[in-house]
Amino acid sequence: MGVFDVFKKSNEKATFDSFPDLRNYRSYVFLKGGEAGELKRQMDEYHQLGSETAFSTALYTIGGTPWTYVVLTPRPNADKVSMVWDFLNILLWMSDKAASSFAYACPAKEGELPIIAYRDENNDMGDSCKGIAREKFFHASIPDFEVIWEQSLPKQFDYVDYLQQNYGIDVSRM
Repeated sequence: MGVFDVFKKSNEKATFDSFPDLRNYRSYVFLKGGEAGELKRQMDEYHQLGSETAFSTALYTIGGTPWTYVVLTPRPNADKVSMVWDFLNILLWMSDKAASSFAYACPAKEGELPIIAYRDENNDMGDSCKGIAREKFFHASIPDFEVIWEQSLPKQFDYVDYLQQNYGIDVSRM
């Protein structure tokens, strides 16, 4: 390895295994404006289409708000890469039934950082996400099974404040 190989490029291509291990996170998909029955049908359809998903799911509402959220519970034998792919894919699948949406993975261990993902609104196909993980912004393509790691976050980036400012949701109690 040469001396210049030590520095990462600003748009580093990788696969989903470059994400943190979601087995060490509590994972959610938040949906605004969708009707609870329709969201439940959408989630059931997702599970019926895939032979086996990395998560079991449960749907809840946030009382007094237009928000619903899906709790993603890892299945015992789910592997790391399947979990990341499913985390992002469930977000995209459920986003079709909501006016606004995002996914949030909260670390269970001290010292780990959250993961935030949201649908790439510039993609007409609806099959890619953008977000924040590993202290960087990312773009993930589900069909290409590819992640592009983009610029680093500013120092002292506040994940909770970011979600509060962009979505009006306080995830600090999750």
